Amino acid sequence: MSVDFVVATPHDAVEFNDVYRNVTGSAGYLACNNIYNRVVLNEWYETNPFPDLATHWEQLDGSRRWRFHLNQAARWQDGTPLTAHDVVYTHLHAKEMGYQGAMFLTDVETIVAVNDHTVDYHLHTPNAGFLVLLGNFIFAHILPRHLYEGTDWATNPHNLKPVGSGPFRLAEWVPGEHIIMEAVKNHWGPRPQIDRLILKIVPDRDECVRMVARGEAHIVPQDTLTRDRLGLVEGVPGVEILKREGPGMALLDFNHGRELWQDRRVREAIAYAVNREEIADLGDPGVSQAWDHYLLGSSWAFNPDAKAPGHDPERARALLDDAGVTADRSGVRARLSMFYMDMFHGHRPLAELVARQLGEVGFEVTFAGLSSVDWSRQVRRQHDFDLIIVGGSMAPDPEITATKYSSGGRNNMGLHRNADVDDAYAAARTAATRNERREHYRRLQAVWARDTEWVPLFWYGTYYPRSEKFFGWADQIGFSVPWWHWGRIRPVS
Repeated sequence: MSVDFVVATPHDAVEFNDVYRNVTGSAGYLACNNIYNRVVLNEWYETNPFPDLATHWEQLDGSRRWRFHLNQAARWQDGTPLTAHDVVYTHLHAKEMGYQGAMFLTDVETIVAVNDHTVDYHLHTPNAGFLVLLGNFIFAHILPRHLYEGTDWATNPHNLKPVGSGPFRLAEWVPGEHIIMEAVKNHWGPRPQIDRLILKIVPDRDECVRMVARGEAHIVPQDTLTRDRLGLVEGVPGVEILKREGPGMALLDFNHGRELWQDRRVREAIAYAVNREEIADLGDPGVSQAWDHYLLGSSWAFNPDAKAPGHDPERARALLDDAGVTADRSGVRARLSMFYMDMFHGHRPLAELVARQLGEVGFEVTFAGLSSVDWSRQVRRQHDFDLIIVGGSMAPDPEITATKYSSGGRNNMGLHRNADVDDAYAAARTAATRNERREHYRRLQAVWARDTEWVPLFWYGTYYPRSEKFFGWADQIGFSVPWWHWGRIRPVS
């Protein structure tokens, strides 16, 4: 009898190549985690990397060169051997073209195949945190060179009919209905103990959760079960609800490319306008909470002294007046646009609260949720916004944040340009020990707070309703695989 593992997800796929363009949280994103491999793997809750394509690695030349030894058994799903040349091609081409897979390759000068199963990443400067960049997100996955080289990635047919190296192969995609992946029975790595991985596309989040309660699905992705939906599944026999503090925070960021936000007094005024006592009502004790620090309290690099100002609307108004941001005849200081990514369900109530709170100090704020595709276009590429509410991935290593907040970061949506921030990142990369890195990251948080580079709002939590009929979730196997990789899932007898 075949074993099916079913995921109910509200978002359909766009394609199956996140190294080309990432569609965060989509069914394609979930599928890619199971179709492809990365060089190494990092999970949010574990700072140490785990093998994936690489069996082991070496930190050379004072963290300026990283050598990876690839599993010589690795094969593409069409039977072609996977080699160092696939790794070199994927990441160098992504970097050359500015594709999503290049987001964390800023420090890479070149990549060299030492032989068919050994690859060296040569960096411009040392980076002690480089492994977490290669392993933390699916857009670092490796593509088959023999199917992509010499083609336009935008139109390559394998974006829709992927050939990966992972434990599942795409069997069927019916847009708006489901994605079916079949286990690769002769997989070169750990072999799946489920026969089919089925993603059912169900736009109604409530119904996704009910499907788990009814036994028609075995899990839902992040931001599908939220605190207000717990009643749909709590107390259901055979369903475990994993509740835990999340790996990041929701924050308010500025478009620093716009003149209004280039005055630190104006940014500071926004921080004073935020009322976290109201935001706290969105929290869940032990799971999520309003947050005023610039890194999570659970982080090894946390600086308890670096925090945003408390709520003081009078101080906010005085700073705005001092900066010359005064009200017009209708009492409005400025009209602002604010966006959030609509698949992150918890960002909408935050947007509502922040818009109202900024209204109390004279701003008229309109806000809207954007699809991940529109977000990529309007926010990431065009920088067409005043404010954004966005998730800040602060775990497992602050180096991840450099892509958003350093001057040369590829995901620098807010157009940050702060020399002291850049210096703190650079110093942390060259530090010889973790304790030294910690001190540089604590200085980084102090700079963020001093200059109000952005405003922390909420340390979010995660809720996963999952079937007790299966074992092998990330937390049950030491976070050696990402949350959305189900190659180790097995039925419980």
